Amino acid sequence: MPRSRLGPLALESKLGDQPSTSHVWRAIHVQLQRAVAVKIFASPFGATPEAREEFTAEWECLKKLEHPSVIRCYGGGFEKVDGYLAYELIEGETLANQLDRRSVLSWESVLDLAEPIADALEYLHQRDIVHGAVDPTKIIFAGLSPVLLDVRVNRFETPFKINRPRRPEEIEYLSPEQLKEPSLRSIQSDFYSLGAVMYHALTGSPAEPGITESPASVVLDCPIWLDKVVMQMLAVDPSSRPLSASAVKLALAEVRKRSMSRSGATEFASQGFSPLNVDDQKERDEARILLGHTVGFDDDEPQAVSDWHDKPWVLVGALLLLIGFFAYILWPLNEDQMRAKAERLLAEETRNSFQQAKAGYLEPMLEKYPDGQHAVWVREQLARVEMVQAERALSVKLKRSLPLKNEGERLYAEASQFERFGDAATALDRYRSMVTVLGDDPEYQPFVNLALRQIATIESEGAGMDEAARIITAKLEEAEQLNAAGQVIAARKIWYGVVELYGNNDNVAPLVSKAQQRLATATASPEIQTP
Repeated sequence: MPRSRLGPLALESKLGDQPSTSHVWRAIHVQLQRAVAVKIFASPFGATPEAREEFTAEWECLKKLEHPSVIRCYGGGFEKVDGYLAYELIEGETLANQLDRRSVLSWESVLDLAEPIADALEYLHQRDIVHGAVDPTKIIFAGLSPVLLDVRVNRFETPFKINRPRRPEEIEYLSPEQLKEPSLRSIQSDFYSLGAVMYHALTGSPAEPGITESPASVVLDCPIWLDKVVMQMLAVDPSSRPLSASAVKLALAEVRKRSMSRSGATEFASQGFSPLNVDDQKERDEARILLGHTVGFDDDEPQAVSDWHDKPWVLVGALLLLIGFFAYILWPLNEDQMRAKAERLLAEETRNSFQQAKAGYLEPMLEKYPDGQHAVWVREQLARVEMVQAERALSVKLKRSLPLKNEGERLYAEASQFERFGDAATALDRYRSMVTVLGDDPEYQPFVNLALRQIATIESEGAGMDEAARIITAKLEEAEQLNAAGQVIAARKIWYGVVELYGNNDNVAPLVSKAQQRLATATASPEIQTP
């Protein structure tokens, strides 16, 4: 019979990209009514007392970790012969899902992904924690931000681990030294795994130790600086990889700085960047390395006869071809072409595609063709993109209990709370107030548009103005039934909600007073323990 309980947790369904073989469950803490992700480790005979003490010390260490790109751990426990860890539940898409759906990511998206994960690794390494298993299934997107999953202090030297062979898609991201001995991990092995993840996201193919083609030779617009960082992280010799996560972060920051001009590897040649045009021998050697030529000759020493592809006429011809190619692909798009490209990106309805459509086509169209035939459509799509981005950002803040930064976020969150509670009438009133108060302020326009959208939705459903009293009455009846059934915590939660939401509403004051009285007289709830 399938397991349904684990200590204070009620198990619901398996999580992960492959639920059939997953050891991670979606669960509900019965007393707290909080959803968590719980990872279960089957230990033969329940492990020794010493192993249990070490596992307890591990979850106490994990509970202290607080970083926006590291999964939160709430604690752990034992159930018969099993141990488990309870983590924050993030309802999002993993990087593996994205790569299955899109095959490759733009280099900008890879850089946006790599910087916070490198920051997370720096945070862990400073606390002597090596992840040891970074791969696309261990990176999930919480709204706009990537989060590193499955953080362990002791992943191998413990009976509380997943006892199954590694899947091929997991092996692809292990460093060469880990392929020889899985427990032989270091901070440099984390850098290799991150480099392998970046390589796969850039090229669509897994990295192969020692024989991997550089990303810039596969992806036309990959900046040469990003190419060099990835290849250094994929070095077979651990000592050739970056010395620390701080070094990785600095290198990625330098990539972002230098890539503002969006220069790819082929653009160096198109701009006349050739070893023949550099006077200083050291700079000439560096330039030749970038372009894949041989170095080692000094200007004062006899040099070998140049290869045919180094002949001036060949270089001039290649340069002319490249200039013609870039002139073709960089020829300014007309208004119809820009709209067509924007429509394709908007149809994907992802965070990255919306941002690319906005920055790459919609805003340039409005700047270049302010009175064009598509100007009205462009303004509508810009408002839509900004509205979706604002709603997603607010959703992340609410899920992770982050502070709200402005009045638009606060008012929309309050109105949404009434709508989720089931009181469409009060929500409608709050949304209308938002439009009145903030409608003339461009700063809050995305939230005003969200409010207008919800107003139209609620009005189409015909919400009545006396609905607040009806909703509260129904909620109070539900609370009484829960209380009578002994579910005091659930009943008190409803009474608290009524008082919090409607305490200032004189039209339903008698019902609020009733909720307050029930809170005062109901049996106190037992002390709540965290897992």
